[in-house]
Formats: sequence, C-alpha cells, structure tokens
Amino acid sequence: MNRAASRLALPAVGLRRLVESRPLSYRSTQGARRPCAARTGEIAMGHVLVVGSVNVDRIWRLAAPLQAGERLTRSDVALRFGGGGFNTGAALLALGHRVTLVATLSTDAAGRACRDRLETMGFDLRHLRDTDAPTVPLDILVDAAGERTIIAPAASEARRLTALPALDVDMAYVNIRRTAPGLLDALAARTKVVAQVPLEHTERRPAHILIASASDHALFAGADAFRHAREIGGEGLAALVLTQGSGPVQLLQAQGRSSVAVPPLATPDHTTPPDTTGAGDAFAAGFIDGWMAGEPPQAAVRRGSEIAGRMLAGAAGFLRPAPLPLATALVATG
Repeated sequence: MNRAASRLALPAVGLRRLVESRPLSYRSTQGARRPCAARTGEIAMGHVLVVGSVNVDRIWRLAAPLQAGERLTRSDVALRFGGGGFNTGAALLALGHRVTLVATLSTDAAGRACRDRLETMGFDLRHLRDTDAPTVPLDILVDAAGERTIIAPAASEARRLTALPALDVDMAYVNIRRTAPGLLDALAARTKVVAQVPLEHTERRPAHILIASASDHALFAGADAFRHAREIGGEGLAALVLTQGSGPVQLLQAQGRSSVAVPPLATPDHTTPPDTTGAGDAFAAGFIDGWMAGEPPQAAVRRGSEIAGRMLAGAAGFLRPAPLPLATALVATG
C-alpha cells in the first residue's frame, strides 16, 4: 500500500499516543498552558489543516425573534472573534491538536488584532493570507431564545479559494463557500478530508466525511440523500453527517440512515438560553477529534455533540472568545 493510501485507512494508528491521565490544555493569553475540560487517558493528538473563515462578528442581542415589519429592541452590540475556521480551529486547539489555519485577514487594525489573538492562542499562521480590503463585520442577530440569524457581507461571501499548502497533515477540514475546480480533489487524494456542504448547489466538496445542517440543505431529506451527498463529495465519501440543532443527528452511509441522539444541554443558568452561534463548528471539531482517533462514525458523532454541548455550556477551555478591543463602528459596507 502506498503512503497516500495508507493515510486514508482507519483507525489512524499513527496518530495515537499514550499520555498521562490529565486534562488536555490550551494556550492562554500569556502563552502558558493551562487545563481545559477534555478527554483524559489515550488521546489522538493530530495535525489538522483548517480551511475556513476568520471574521469579526458584530453580535446584536435582540429582545424578540425577527419578524417582518416589526420594530425590535436590542440590548447590546459587541464585536467578537468568529468564523467557521476560527471556531473549529479553536476547539481543536482546546482538544490538544495542532492547527494550521488557511484564511484571509485584512491588514487594517481589526485584521491585526485578529492575527495577534490567533497567534496568542497557538494557531499556526504561516499560511494566513493578507488582503488590503478593509475588515467588514459579519452581523449576527441573536434573539432571546439564543437562535441566530447571520448577515454576511457580499465581498467575503464571493471570495474563492485558489491554492492550498502541500502540507503533511493528519486531516483537513474545509468550511468555505467557493473553491477553484480540482483544488480539493488533490487534497482528498493525499489526506483524509472532513468538509461542510457548501450552500451553492454548483460547488463540489471532495471529502471522506461531509457535515451539513438540515436547515440549510433540504435536498438531504429524501430517500436519495446519500446519492446526492456523493454527487457533492465524490465516490470516496464514507458518510454524510446531518445535524438538526438539539434534534438527533442523522448519519447517512451507503448502507442506510441511522440516528444518533443529542444529549440534553446542561447549562449553569437554566433561565438564559445559550447563544447557539458556533455550535456547529464545535460539533465539527469534536467529530474530527473522534474520527481521527479511529472511532467509528457513530461514536465520532457523539463526540461532536459532546464538544458542542461543552461550548454551549461555557465549559472550561471552550469559553466564548473575549470581545475584541475594537470600536463597534466598523464599516458595514462590502
């Protein structure tokens, strides 16, 4: 078996190592290591290439759900680190993995603040790309029940990934809307790939595992769901993981569809619903953590739900990032 083929086999024995029975750790703002709530015992420690967005999120806290034509009250507005690449990468770091990030950041003050925060957290930033375009916040409207509505700037949504570093990694995670044709075929040929299903129906995502939200992709509701997934992910696709918020996760494979229950969320304050922003990204990190350790897809799904639950509950090591030291009057055009 050649080296590329052997890297696609599971379990990934080469990734495992025995460590002392102690919590994993993440890098603090002082660069020291401190404990976080994660697995103990035998843990897969891997190198993950994360291809995704790093945003400045402008969080609007609303007093009620959005309704067409209504006048709404907001309680506060804050700027926070966000983006699918950042959220998943941060959770992977908290789980003890090495993360190389492929993303684009502005060279303006907001972009520099983001870069500084990423470096402090321990991301490998050698393949971060610069742009002279100004930072435009992504607006996230969070209602009283914790549900969010995302308003993305058109300029960032139109960005297309055209190149990837040829790194020797244990796994790649792709969460980006548009890529150049053929780019991800080459990536999937040399390493295991977990990818989010793109919103555009014309985009393909060659991958071994696809993750999607049921609310974003109605085409996966029918009997031909796995066939549709293979049209997007290619013949090497092993499974489609379909999340449904707090509902059961649907696991679609060639042999059929199965359901994996999501444990009820335990929060310290039951009167305040959690902000669900980033829960899907944390789920992806947990799934990768389990699958990279050689767990079967069902167990990796449970691991994903566990990590998403920890993030929503504000568990140690999975806390929301602190607000960025930026003015809330960042440009809203673009």
